[in-house]
Amino acid sequence: MAQYDDLNVSRIFTVGVISVVVTAVTALAVQVFYFSISQWHLEAKSAMGSYQRQNEVLSEQAERISVYGVDEETGKITIPIDKAIELVVAESKNEEKQNDAEKKASNDQVDPSQA
Repeated sequence: MAQYDDLNVSRIFTVGVISVVVTAVTALAVQVFYFSISQWHLEAKSAMGSYQRQNEVLSEQAERISVYGVDEETGKITIPIDKAIELVVAESKNEEKQNDAEKKASNDQVDPSQA
């Protein structure tokens, strides 16, 4: 039986393609594993964390908008937010009443001969 010195090209090609596929799948699997572990770690860290600084800022802001006072830098007067809302609503109602009265007055002044 004669031996050939030729390379088995089909086997080399098959092994090469399989190696590339296995390498790509392994790289993707490692990437997915890394990001899932990273996400899990971030969630665990967030769950254990406290929001002390944020809560302090929120309480300071709530305190600032709920008292009377004067801003020393600008000289502006501050009032509690609830009172400000009430004033804006009352002002809006007054403007609405004035607009209605003006419309009614303008309708009353229409000359009947033109109608």
